[in-house]
Amino acid sequence: MYKFDPSEPVDAGFRAIALSQLNDALAELDRSDGDARELVHASRRRCKKLRGLLRLARAAFKDFAIENAALRHAAALLSHLRDEDVLRQTLNELASHSDAHAERLRSIAENLQDLGDGSARGKLAEFRTALESVRDRAPLWSLTTDEPFALIAGLRRTYRQGRRLMHTSERSRAPARFHEWRKATKNHGFHIDLLKRAAPTVLDNDLRAVDELATCLGIHHDLVVLREEALRNPARFGDRDDIAAVRNSIEQRLPHIERHAFDLGRQIFAERPKAVAQRFRAYWDTAR
Repeated sequence: MYKFDPSEPVDAGFRAIALSQLNDALAELDRSDGDARELVHASRRRCKKLRGLLRLARAAFKDFAIENAALRHAAALLSHLRDEDVLRQTLNELASHSDAHAERLRSIAENLQDLGDGSARGKLAEFRTALESVRDRAPLWSLTTDEPFALIAGLRRTYRQGRRLMHTSERSRAPARFHEWRKATKNHGFHIDLLKRAAPTVLDNDLRAVDELATCLGIHHDLVVLREEALRNPARFGDRDDIAAVRNSIEQRLPHIERHAFDLGRQIFAERPKAVAQRFRAYWDTAR
């Protein structure tokens, strides 16, 4: 469950959603036949969704800083386990858009070191322990108000961040700003998803657009990480011609990604934050 019900108290919904996500995450980790790669990806995704929930209710959740830090720490235990797979996936994605270097890029991807299940299993066990601590506290979580203001304020804050970071990214073209814009966009998507029952038909369309932008910015981030890794550890990618193929393909692909991201962003972040907050509040009040 990852939806608030406008007809139910916000405080109870907040706890129910959190417990549902935590219980599902722990149940997934208990699957003995689960593939380590899939578990790492699913576990990191659960943490992001939980942190999105906390950000939405931030204005009324006094333990936000403690619990957000706990979930960030848990996710960090798994972050490096995704590196090899992400590099491989990014090389293959790059190959699909390269006429000149496609075969070479796929060969480089195949030769990258594989993810070791032993290492992953150990980190997943640590992650489980960290998540259990959060789960033990979650039944006691409470908000300071049952009013929808508790959620609308968080929506407005994240939307405002995304809007500002879009403009900052367009001015600076700095990879770090694009990465921050991506995180704000993903959180805005989580917030739409959490509030979607208030106006499902309209918000389904909004969510699809935000998800497309988040995916686009995710590809941008992965390409930047690949470029940095090729500069830092070129021997991992092969000889001089291999490195040139990787770097040239990235430099050709990034401008297309950025143009598409800004085209989407100007539509998604066209409204002022106050107007977005008023619109969602009207959806919520009508649905109650």
